[in-house]
Amino acid sequence: MAENIELFVERGIAELKKVLGSNTDESLLRPSPTKIGEAACFKLTLPVDYTGIERVLRIAFPVNFPRRQLKLSVEPSPWLVWPHSMKTSLCLHGFKERPITGSPETIVKDCIDRIRYIVSLCMMGSDEQTRLNEFQQEISSYWNLQLGVSPQNLILFDRPEKSIKLYALSDPRRLISSGFETVWLSSNKSIIQKHYARVLGRSAKTRALATPSYYLKLLSLPELYIPQNENFLQWITPHVSQADSKAFLTWFNESKDLISKWVLLELPNSGGRIFCLNIRSPSLQEYRGPRFGLRSSRRRTFEKSVIPPQIILTSTINLLTKETMLSRDIGSNTNELGSKRVVLIGNGSLGGSVASQLARSGIGHLTLIDPDIMVAENLGRHVLGADQLGALKATELRKKLIMEFPIIEVKAFNEYVETVLNQKPEIFEKADLVINTTADWECEARLWALKSEGSSWAYLQAWSEPYAYVGHVLFAPRGAYDARIFFEDNGDFKYKLTDWPNDGIQPLPACGESFIPGGAIGIVNIASMVAQFALHSLTSQIKDCVWCSSINKPQDTSRLKGKYLGPELPKGAQQLILEREWPSG
Repeated sequence: MAENIELFVERGIAELKKVLGSNTDESLLRPSPTKIGEAACFKLTLPVDYTGIERVLRIAFPVNFPRRQLKLSVEPSPWLVWPHSMKTSLCLHGFKERPITGSPETIVKDCIDRIRYIVSLCMMGSDEQTRLNEFQQEISSYWNLQLGVSPQNLILFDRPEKSIKLYALSDPRRLISSGFETVWLSSNKSIIQKHYARVLGRSAKTRALATPSYYLKLLSLPELYIPQNENFLQWITPHVSQADSKAFLTWFNESKDLISKWVLLELPNSGGRIFCLNIRSPSLQEYRGPRFGLRSSRRRTFEKSVIPPQIILTSTINLLTKETMLSRDIGSNTNELGSKRVVLIGNGSLGGSVASQLARSGIGHLTLIDPDIMVAENLGRHVLGADQLGALKATELRKKLIMEFPIIEVKAFNEYVETVLNQKPEIFEKADLVINTTADWECEARLWALKSEGSSWAYLQAWSEPYAYVGHVLFAPRGAYDARIFFEDNGDFKYKLTDWPNDGIQPLPACGESFIPGGAIGIVNIASMVAQFALHSLTSQIKDCVWCSSINKPQDTSRLKGKYLGPELPKGAQQLILEREWPSG
């Protein structure tokens, strides 16, 4: 192994000399003493940079090269002078430290190519604007590297259209002050109170909400270097409008008695990127954050301070808006989906997974209907977990969805669908789509009978065959349609793709109780098909009746003494989604 490492280093050194050129003066590239963990080291004299300084590039091969890439640094350090320079090294791949990998030759060549680019930006006579643009592209990374990190977690519920102070409310579910508290921020106090009600199920009991944060829309970028104390305000204020500067300074002076406050900077020409600064006044508990806005919180007297802040940190800020949460779903119809209403009947393993996928896709309104409770046997394939055992599935699924996706409105009914139809018919009348995943024939037949009379809502019935190798979707658009032609009078599906002893049904030691076996992976595959069809129907991509089947690894049915009856999959295929028209008569 040691011999291999020595060989890799020798290959890397040979490539280094080759890339730099055979005519490289030995006085420019020369061996250098190694440090702990280094197998070899060279120094390369660089041309004079735009500051008039001649610097030296240090190239070190680690002992485990090429598993670890070259260690590169410039002496004296060009930190905040050269783009892509950190305090002690050069960054060749962004500030997230992603390695350059490959053979020794590939690593060396790639590193030198990137170094050449950085050097070209910084040499005497190089273009100042190009260099400045390079800095500005990653300016928040340079700011982060200058500051410590605040442990507090900030959630911003709206993006203000103008510079404005922000209301704050500490997350009431985390009552123990640890320094890791979550703080909710918004320019509109009603948004915070609404979120409080969503997560706690009751109205917010708050005293006058504090305003320990300010949102600033920058007109230009401040300097790379972030000054501390008395120079901090001079660093920011020249880069905002005169009116914004005056209002910001007024807020800053009024909040001197706060142990901790935040300044959120919206960077110009960056797609709305936000950089957050945590300003901390002197305190005996410098990393312990105050709690904001709660009647129940222990009030603490803050010592007023007339001296400038001693600590400036950077805080992680999460913008919790629909646009942000769905920003990586490029090409979808998320704006259209936000106004759609879906009723989901059956919140078991299949229905729960469908609900989660719909929420992630941007559905704006979801109504859950299911009378069942969560039991231990559900845990292996349900989106809910052990903390919800013994609780009602619909209620707990609602809590989970609004906690994870606050942009969605969710209602839950712990009733049979017949009860909801009788007592709350408007829920169905306002729905764009009704989804049934109960696998209960009485429920399914009732809804198809209702659908056959004509309805303003589209209807989708979905279920899994035993062991979840096969799943089905029957879809009908708005209007009068009836899919009972697919089923025998007892609810048996006429077009099964698998056959199992006793129809695959597993009885339980209770009166009339049983279950249909199936694993989590199979259920998720079927749920993805269901969610996809639901989204296509809501965006008018499906306008006719459709029968669709999901088939996954059908060859495995024989292992469980079953028989696959469906179409043969293409060679090498493990999964297939088959879409067909409804059969006649």
